Amino acid sequence: MDKINSMKKLISFLLISLAIPIHTSAQQLDFPKSAHTKIEDLQTAMPQLAKKMIEIYKEDDRQKYLDHLFRLQMIATNYNEAIATIRSLREVFKVKDPSHANMANMVYEIFCSTRVTQTAKNISFEDAFQQSFRNAYSKLNDTDAYRVSWSFGYNLARAQNALQQSLENLKDRDSIDLNEALQLVQQYQPYQVYKLLSPLTSALIKEDENRRYIIQDDVLIKTKEGATLSAIVVRKKGIDTPQPAALCFTSYTDLSLNLALQAASYGYVGVTAETRGKRLSPDEIDPYEHVARDAYGVIDWISKQPWCNGKVGMYGGSYSGFAAWAATKTLHQVLKTIVPYVANNPGDGLPMENNIFLFVNYAWAFYVTNNKYLDNTTYFDSKRWGDLNNRWYQSGKSYREIDRVDGTPNKWLQRWLQHPSYDEYWQRMVPYKQDFARINIPVLTITGYYDDGQQSALHYLKEHYKHNKNADHYLLIGPYDHFGAQSSRKPWVLRGYTIDPVAQMDTPEITFQWMDFILRNGAKLPILADKMNYELMGANEWRHAPSLEKMSNSMLTLYLTNRSLEIITN
Repeated sequence: MDKINSMKKLISFLLISLAIPIHTSAQQLDFPKSAHTKIEDLQTAMPQLAKKMIEIYKEDDRQKYLDHLFRLQMIATNYNEAIATIRSLREVFKVKDPSHANMANMVYEIFCSTRVTQTAKNISFEDAFQQSFRNAYSKLNDTDAYRVSWSFGYNLARAQNALQQSLENLKDRDSIDLNEALQLVQQYQPYQVYKLLSPLTSALIKEDENRRYIIQDDVLIKTKEGATLSAIVVRKKGIDTPQPAALCFTSYTDLSLNLALQAASYGYVGVTAETRGKRLSPDEIDPYEHVARDAYGVIDWISKQPWCNGKVGMYGGSYSGFAAWAATKTLHQVLKTIVPYVANNPGDGLPMENNIFLFVNYAWAFYVTNNKYLDNTTYFDSKRWGDLNNRWYQSGKSYREIDRVDGTPNKWLQRWLQHPSYDEYWQRMVPYKQDFARINIPVLTITGYYDDGQQSALHYLKEHYKHNKNADHYLLIGPYDHFGAQSSRKPWVLRGYTIDPVAQMDTPEITFQWMDFILRNGAKLPILADKMNYELMGANEWRHAPSLEKMSNSMLTLYLTNRSLEIITN
């Protein structure tokens, strides 16, 4: 017994002397019941809670610790300390994600600086924020300023609902454990920040954009077929010589300006053209059928502008990836490259796959055709679409009648259902068979292992090589889903899988580095060491092969059968 007690004392001593964190998730912290329902009591209770947590919170993971710590310091109104912690956190980020580290949590640093300036100068929050914002943005290059501007986007209503739900879960309790408190902090802190910043941000971001760029958001392009297309052109101020243009063709008009600004931030003339009928176009909305011809018309218009040097690159994800391929149906001489990511292939991927229509795309037609912009209210009504799926199944009606079950005619669905096979209707939208033989420009395809449109993205790649043995076509594929493959920052955990650090690549950055390589004789990207480039999950490395077939060294054939493996192999 004495030996056991002595051992316990020794272990306790070692834990203390080695400063091993003893996590206190079970420790209860005072948190008044009134804070669950009264905003004024919540705003009093949270700083007190944060100060107590700063004293006791320990965490082995330094990144996680610093992330929680600066939020606690902000709630406790220790703004100078929070700024120091944010900068320490950036040093940690530099190891994993160096290209974005210097912008990490910039919004929160600007907020803390605002509070420090407000107190020091005894001025209003708005005046202090304007000073802090302008000071921070004056030090950012164009690309970083564009990225930080995205960080100011925040859904206040959704955040408020999440915060209220967390408080509801604590109802009738007068204490909270550490893990619950950390979760509450993660919701309370950003909500309080963005509640103050959101009304002030748009004007300042617009001011900074106008300082950097010439923005034409009312361009109308007339094609030889008689269509009038809406477009946005963004050019860097102070550049008088013609530049290459980066074109994105889209139906997602809410993103049009951002896409053009992004291209301009990388030194290109950013052009976003929109599907017939969208935004300023007087035509009937048409999301697919005329894109091949309209894209040619847009590229021809760009080629005649004094700011274009005769080189155009197209890029974009999903629908815009399809549009980039559509533009190669009839290749314009100034289109020098395309970078399609997770590109869909109408008729054989979306809105159907292997002759089976996909319900997941049922609402998409409403999303892009209900108005000149995007019908977010309808598209993101998950209850409506979930209920419809169940009601249609229970009705026993054919899929052709699903819009009758919904109660709203779906014009585009009915048109697509007239073409259940991959007939001429679909074939004329994108390159088909021998069309691929004429595509002699460099192509970079980006997709993901988890991309639900991967079949389409790889279809273009396979067809290009099938009909053009000398195709200059590269593939970049890794552990990404449909949205992650298009984004600057990938989720570190995807469907339960923690992606390797090396897989954290920036798709827009890769896109414009590729554009530099092709359009400006820049350096070739190291990640594109061969035609097929893939991240080996779990190995934390990129591998390279000359063809899809060479990406593996063996094949495994699987049989759909209820017979035992022994019978099959015999």
